[in-house]
Amino acid sequence: MIKRNYIYLFTLFLLCVFSRIITSIYYIEDIDSLRFALSIQDYNILALQPHFPGYPIFCFIAKVLHYFIGNMGIVFSITGGASVFTIIYYLLRIYNASLKTYNGRYIALIIFFNPLIWIMSNRYMPDLMGLAVALSIIYYLVFAEKENNYLEKGFFLSAMLVGIRLSYVPLILFPFFRILLRNKDRVRLVMLFGLGILLWLLPMITITGFNDLILIAKRHTAGHFMDYGGTIFTEYSIMARVTHLFKSVWADGFGGYWVGRGWPTILLTILLLLQLGISFKDLKKRAKLEKKIKLLIYCVLIYTVWAFFFQNIIFKSRHILPILLFFVILLIDGQKKYRGSMYSALMYIYFIVSAGHTFYLNYQHQQFTAVHKLKNYLTYKGNIDNVISTPLINYYLKRHMLHANFINIEDSLQIENFNHQNDINKSVIMIGDYQSLLGDQYSSIKDTTFYHNPYMNQMWPKIDVYNLNLHNKDD
Repeated sequence: MIKRNYIYLFTLFLLCVFSRIITSIYYIEDIDSLRFALSIQDYNILALQPHFPGYPIFCFIAKVLHYFIGNMGIVFSITGGASVFTIIYYLLRIYNASLKTYNGRYIALIIFFNPLIWIMSNRYMPDLMGLAVALSIIYYLVFAEKENNYLEKGFFLSAMLVGIRLSYVPLILFPFFRILLRNKDRVRLVMLFGLGILLWLLPMITITGFNDLILIAKRHTAGHFMDYGGTIFTEYSIMARVTHLFKSVWADGFGGYWVGRGWPTILLTILLLLQLGISFKDLKKRAKLEKKIKLLIYCVLIYTVWAFFFQNIIFKSRHILPILLFFVILLIDGQKKYRGSMYSALMYIYFIVSAGHTFYLNYQHQQFTAVHKLKNYLTYKGNIDNVISTPLINYYLKRHMLHANFINIEDSLQIENFNHQNDINKSVIMIGDYQSLLGDQYSSIKDTTFYHNPYMNQMWPKIDVYNLNLHNKDD
């Protein structure tokens, strides 16, 4: 039976990896993906390849895979597929479930076909690997029965998590410090954690330089909270943050209905509400009896507070992945008690609809984001003298070898210099409507608009392109 279970797990691993390879994307879909793609070619935090904190373990793994495979889309799909399998594996261990059982199949299917998890498994990003490692840490520090080296594994993986996805560390803080306060071997555990940190930090210092690393850490830590957008310091509407948090979990995370979505999401919503109602009822009873459930709730609450105030939940739904995982665990909890063949049939209908929804979303994901369509359009158009837009869009186009004079709409000096050019023979493209920031001598004419489904990527789902015309002095 043990051997057969390993065969099932190995088959599941192959399914996770090869299904993601099939839906690989072979283009740079946004600015974050661009930075990680560049880091595979030349790891350089000072050049924001990638941005701080550098994600050294993830980039190292991706770089090694790329050396042997040579295809960036497939490399990130392999890391994503392996992460999906790891999440399923540790959920199976938490619930002591086998893939042969209904509960085990439910665990595998709800992760395998989750729309946001699938999209993220093809993204050029470390989020899913970070989620997989965070779940393994929670397993070893909260759910694992006392066995050889289970705390050591948890503390060593905690050090790895810092080098994979620093912003997920709040998720493991409660069990981490709870064990340190109670365990007699705290010194050894701290030393093991420190050793794990040194394994990736020393090479990172060697590559970047200690002084430069400290400088960029200070700059980008301040930038994350105060300048880049999406945190409570820049998007301070509490109601907007609550709405986006809920929407990211419900609509992006589970494919639930939201205004403007199609009828399959209505069916998904009905079946999701059925499961959530049953699961909440069971969770309320179990939370009074099982300390581990309370510990898990504390973990998620701490991360939710961190993400709500200090992560970019306004524009990037990927930051809610740990919260999404909690609700997945909640749904799994509702399956522990057999509820009859009718309920089981409804669940399989749910997975069929969810699979169709996810497959269509992935098809759209492969058909390019709006900013990539913009890049293709401008490259084909050619003979563009000036491009006016935000720094991030300008950077994206520059790195895709679009040759033009890029003007930062947020730089008043550049705008002032542009307004004094008065060269009627030069072509000007404005990306976004910034007519009010330009001089009266220019008029804008809508050229085209590019779209993508915001549920596959919330960043720049609609981009307007304008031609700018300089009025003739004789007019």
